[in-house]
Amino acid sequence: MEKSPISAVDRTELKVELIALVKPIVTDHGAELVDVEISGSKGGELIRLLVHAEPGITLAQCEAISREVADSFDVEDPVPGRYRLEVTSPGLDRPLLSDDDFARASGRQLKVVFHDGRVAKGRLASWDASQLLLEGPAASIERANIAKALIEPEL
Repeated sequence: MEKSPISAVDRTELKVELIALVKPIVTDHGAELVDVEISGSKGGELIRLLVHAEPGITLAQCEAISREVADSFDVEDPVPGRYRLEVTSPGLDRPLLSDDDFARASGRQLKVVFHDGRVAKGRLASWDASQLLLEGPAASIERANIAKALIEPEL
């Protein structure tokens, strides 16, 4: 029997339900739920929870969150059938999209790629709904002009 794809509407509804279910669990473990990613087809979904903690999420935290979320899924059954659950850090290569992403990146070195291909680098001093302020020559950047913003690893 061939597995059917999940429609965009079903995926969005499932994501909202999963966020409501797992966010309190993640918070109880001293972490923040950054995002829930759903991929795969019905009966074989991969549910990936992206979690963050300061100064960094630990393997032990990920394991504890995974166990508790799996137990919760067994009781609530938000994903009928088979699924895989993964709890992980968002990683440095994940683009910054939301205000929460920029809040976590405050004071960090960023690489900003504009829609026209130009690149600016600088330390994130502040941000709001319409712009970023980087320390250095780039100064103020309109968020509408940003194609991608990433945290630059500092060694």
